[in-house]
Amino acid sequence: MEAKQVAIVVLAAGHARRFGADKLMADLDGAPLGIRAARNLAGIDAAAHFAVCQPGAAIAPHYAELGYNIVENSNANLGLSSSLHLAVGAAAKTKAQALLIVLADMPFIMPAHIDALIAACDHDIIASTDGGQSMPPAIFPRSTWPSLLDTKGDAGARIILSKARNLAAPLGSLRDIDTPDDLAASKSPLLGLDPLS
Repeated sequence: MEAKQVAIVVLAAGHARRFGADKLMADLDGAPLGIRAARNLAGIDAAAHFAVCQPGAAIAPHYAELGYNIVENSNANLGLSSSLHLAVGAAAKTKAQALLIVLADMPFIMPAHIDALIAACDHDIIASTDGGQSMPPAIFPRSTWPSLLDTKGDAGARIILSKARNLAAPLGSLRDIDTPDDLAASKSPLLGLDPLS
């Protein structure tokens, strides 16, 4: 599949309870953690770029500046699935033939991996893997979008992804930031991963 047939959606409406503060605005090497993945994907010539945020979210203007259309989730308390439903709704208004779901708290996602997911997309859902579980970023052909609308609660698409085809991502690039300790560890020069690469 070509990038221009794909709607890219960054899910950024979580409550970050384990972090204890506005996680997505936390500094990571001079920029808000939450825009790292979005910045890397902004240059992809996709059908559309969306960011699902809570109303009034401090991170939202940063996404808008990168060219993302903001989709407000007023029901973020209902869990990740509420954001997935909004993502599908936004993508359905475009001509996109696939939906690429990215989580905002995964700052080390590499553009080359996203390109590989898009290129591999045909009729199957394709998830990323670190060699263990299946996880986002994941790409969903349009024919599979109804399955996303059936998701409930905070499990999101976990069950769906457990049955998806997998594409291995570069080592360490699928790490997410859930706690301040995760963030501190991600700033370590020993990691060998450039968040902007």
